[in-house]
Amino acid sequence: YTHQLELKEIIMEGRKFKELLFDIACCSMGCDGHIDDKEIRELKFINSSTSYFKNIDMTNRLESFIENLNENGQELIKSTLDHLKSELLNPVEEMLVLEVVLRLIYSDTMIDEKEISYIQSIRSLLSIDDNILIQRFGEVDFLFSTDQKIISKKEANNKSSKSSDIPNLDNMYAKLGDKK
Repeated sequence: YTHQLELKEIIMEGRKFKELLFDIACCSMGCDGHIDDKEIRELKFINSSTSYFKNIDMTNRLESFIENLNENGQELIKSTLDHLKSELLNPVEEMLVLEVVLRLIYSDTMIDEKEISYIQSIRSLLSIDDNILIQRFGEVDFLFSTDQKIISKKEANNKSSKSSDIPNLDNMYAKLGDKK
């Protein structure tokens, strides 16, 4: 009997994590103030190709999220981050959070300053070692250092010209740890 209760608790914890992961994913899509169709497609692809959101009514939960985002987006994002802060995730769960957030943020091919701020907030709440993240995701500068100079989409557009030379591209994507 106690074994059945323990198994039930593990299943509930798994569902609780999946719900949190889904909320984090939704906030990833809406944190820049706009939910792109590409982000919705990526979320649906994640849902159909993984078990990350298994047993979650994605359609109703997403519709509800979008309504709440339109009414009080910042409060919803803060509430989700507070929920993440209150949970003790294992390393695999932390990696899943970052994987989903990165996939959704990159899905529309434009990274907004608000998205960078959101992922840095997420990262600050996780305890997984940077070296493990580098092995998994590569050196994503905004994932590892909040004090690094990051060229925002707006700045990049202002500085871009019809022909970019290689040194300008190198500077724009400077590797972590380079001191100039």
